[in-house]
Amino acid sequence: MKILIRKIFTIILVVISLAGHAFADGTFFVVRHAEKQDGDNPVLTQQGVKRATHIMNMLKNEPIKAVFSTETYRTVMTAMPTAADHELPIVLFSTEDLPDFSKKLKAMDGTFLIVAHSSSTPELAALLSKIPLPKLDEMDYEKLFKVVTKDGSSKLIKMITTLE
Repeated sequence: MKILIRKIFTIILVVISLAGHAFADGTFFVVRHAEKQDGDNPVLTQQGVKRATHIMNMLKNEPIKAVFSTETYRTVMTAMPTAADHELPIVLFSTEDLPDFSKKLKAMDGTFLIVAHSSSTPELAALLSKIPLPKLDEMDYEKLFKVVTKDGSSKLIKMITTLE
């Protein structure tokens, strides 16, 4: 009887252990908000509106399941065209605990757009990909990071949103 209980206990531990290591397959497009006006909580400039539309066009054929944005006008305005194009609401998040947010994202299957800021965009992409990235220059609005996770491994692809 003790041997049977020990075997059952061992099987339960193995199942729990494997369940804790299940990996979701995801694609994360992490981008900084587009060009902004001056002020405390500024809106986008005309150039920024064009860039937000360009990002939407870049992601038009991607099966976006959710669009995340911080709670500022500039990030929401950058996320809005892609969210509208995919008929999705914008889900607000905070940059206060990016490690926790990245864990939640990694547990989700699908393709997602995340719009953040010059410091939080590369930090979040680094957390998702496990590849260190430097902070973005204050005038850099062109970088878009694509992180693809599959079977517990990740791949980082650096893209640019250059306007023509």
